[in-house]
Amino acid sequence: MTAARDFFWVAIGRLVTALVGLATIRLSTGLLPPAQFGVLSILLTLQHFCGLFLVNPVGQYIHRYTHEWVDETSLLARLRKYRLWVVVAGGAGALTSGIWTLSQPLLWEDRILIVAAVALMVVSATWNGTSVFLLNMLGHRALSVGWAAVTVFLGLALSWALTTVSGAGLSWFTGQALALAIGAIGAGYTVRRLLPRPTTDKWKLLEPGILRSYIIPLAMATGFMWWLLSGYRLFMEAHWGLAELGRAVVGLSLASQLWSLVESLAMQFLYPLFYRRIADIGTPDSALAFSDLLNTLGPIYLVLAAATVAGAQSLLLLLVDSTYQGVVTFVLLGAAIECCRTLSNLLATAAQVDRQMRMLIPPYGAGALALTVGLLVLTRFDASITQAVMVLAGAGVITLVVMAIVMSRLQAFRLDLVRWAGAMVPVALSVYLVSVELLGPVGVVRAVASVVAIGVVVATWTVALLWKNPGTKRLLAVQLRPPGKQG
Repeated sequence: MTAARDFFWVAIGRLVTALVGLATIRLSTGLLPPAQFGVLSILLTLQHFCGLFLVNPVGQYIHRYTHEWVDETSLLARLRKYRLWVVVAGGAGALTSGIWTLSQPLLWEDRILIVAAVALMVVSATWNGTSVFLLNMLGHRALSVGWAAVTVFLGLALSWALTTVSGAGLSWFTGQALALAIGAIGAGYTVRRLLPRPTTDKWKLLEPGILRSYIIPLAMATGFMWWLLSGYRLFMEAHWGLAELGRAVVGLSLASQLWSLVESLAMQFLYPLFYRRIADIGTPDSALAFSDLLNTLGPIYLVLAAATVAGAQSLLLLLVDSTYQGVVTFVLLGAAIECCRTLSNLLATAAQVDRQMRMLIPPYGAGALALTVGLLVLTRFDASITQAVMVLAGAGVITLVVMAIVMSRLQAFRLDLVRWAGAMVPVALSVYLVSVELLGPVGVVRAVASVVAIGVVVATWTVALLWKNPGTKRLLAVQLRPPGKQG
């Protein structure tokens, strides 16, 4: 019953977040013209740089050792030291955003507002994500869902209110930052209330040798990952302008929003179980845990890719303002990009089993190199931004292939070939339907019917893939909290 109850809370939380996310796309595309949407995408890119390059390596380290630190009552003491690093990351966000503003024709007061907003966003997003994720990792699913829901609802309300007044991408960004700050305060207080007080303050955030063996290699990998995920926007903005960037990002964001529902559900529900299983390094169960995670999520990601392709036109009509209706190509490419990204991230968890984070550098480095070379080549010709996004998709494929090769050498795993083959069926069908143009423009009624039909097919296919899946069963058998403390 514990697994069913936990899944209920996580599913409710992701459903709420997804619905608010879809409403966010509709409202933001209606309020922001393409150029301002481009500004918003650049501000998010600057935040992502600090989050991925500076914060994510330490954050993953905390997630990796959460259960061990709770057992020894040292987590709160270590989190206090983490706060200083978060402030440093916020300062880096202020610096990078200040440098970017120098290339824009802005008033000084606007530059100051951008610097302050990015710094606030880095700090609040980091602490909000850390606190909400810790609640989930420790088995307090309902509290985690509650604070996440408070954050997204506040973000939508504040961003809408500020942007209605100004019509600027900075206003939408600021509303999100303020909501994350409020949620961070509440979730952080809840974490402190639930965790046992440390008996000593001797604990260090980073154990000896961790900086060299774990943090720095992971920072290098996530730096390359940032370039693949959003850093390229700086290049595209400089070459094609904010308006063209804004149109492209709307299509890509619609695809990523759909993927975030499934990926976040998986991360919130299954990843804590996975980290609990690999807490004891070197055991047979820690090695098997990776195969179980891979065979549970990988086929589902393929089905989601098929659904995104099949529903691209209908989703655009229903969820995006008419100003951006011509970006269907970016949604289709976004499906390929997101599929490669999530599968690469899934394979990358193999490095967590034995903490071999340096092995992540070659895959993400190869993808980043391919993207950089491809974009530079395009600038030599009269290429369009659509071709640039095609290069981005190609770089994602390269990252995935190299990641599969490297991780297979690092961690032995077995694929459930029947389920992977079953997941390829809807992928092939959706590609065929698009290639013969059977998924063209539709009316509102037909679009709603198409989305519902696709949703039913995806749900049915997913249940079939998970039905009697031995890897899923082993993951669900894990208990995050000791017996007697499951409430």
